[in-house]
Amino acid sequence: MKKFSVFSTETELTHWRREQKCLIAFVPTMGALHAGHCQLIKTAQQLSSAQDISVLISIFVNPLQFGPNEDLENYPKDLNKDIAIAKEAGANAIWCPAFEDIFPRPESFEQTIHIPSKLKKNLCGASRPGHFEGVITVMTRLLKLVQPKVLILGEKDWQQLIIIRNLVNKLKLPIQVKGVATLRDPEGLAYSSRNQYLSNYQKSIALKLPRILKEAENNYKKNQKIDTNKIRSDLTKNGLKVEYLEVVDPFLLESTKPSNKLTLLAAAVKCGETRLIDHTFLMNRKPIVAIDGPAGAGKS
Repeated sequence: MKKFSVFSTETELTHWRREQKCLIAFVPTMGALHAGHCQLIKTAQQLSSAQDISVLISIFVNPLQFGPNEDLENYPKDLNKDIAIAKEAGANAIWCPAFEDIFPRPESFEQTIHIPSKLKKNLCGASRPGHFEGVITVMTRLLKLVQPKVLILGEKDWQQLIIIRNLVNKLKLPIQVKGVATLRDPEGLAYSSRNQYLSNYQKSIALKLPRILKEAENNYKKNQKIDTNKIRSDLTKNGLKVEYLEVVDPFLLESTKPSNKLTLLAAAVKCGETRLIDHTFLMNRKPIVAIDGPAGAGKS
């Protein structure tokens, strides 16, 4: 039985990493852990059936990915609760660095990795300029320090998953990037750290997002056209402020029209002051070949 470790500095991380006589599976988070994070941890643990694996969780609220007037200062934090959740879910260690641990020299966090414009011009990339540059700047540093063999990411942040895959490929890092299907609560709302901002009344409104997207998916399977104007109107009528609603190629992230190939219907909305994202995959025929596609579409 491996001991459970909690540490914060780069020196402690290096010491822990050298103690591990096995592969490291890495789950980067911003804390405020929930059942979705637990699913990532459990997925990492399941990889150990073939070989021994240590699962490392990082908790780092990355200021570089927050834009003006976003919730950086109010982002939920409860380290003791996070430690308990991660340990119970089966993690082997938690690394909680400060900004100075990630970027000990101010010049070291200058953006040097460029994201292909096609991957960021739509969805969250269009509405949050600079967001993904902040994500990959920090992710590059985290991966350099952790040196994992497997990187576990949730599919809820689909655009982020695709951009990080691109980063790993571009840097030719020997890391397997594994996406895990979006986990939802019993009522269907995708788990998110920001869900705790919602009042009970606001949650009842927020639930309209996955339900309306699911209805569109079901209608599409019945050969009905995807009418984004109607979907947008339905979301608005149900009290949600639509930031975007788009149909894109799930891997190129470029605008497209639903067709026999897999496409992604994605949305970002505001419920009160809380920003929520969700998506569903559209395909009106069964895939012939299923290789490393989105788990949420039955293509893992």
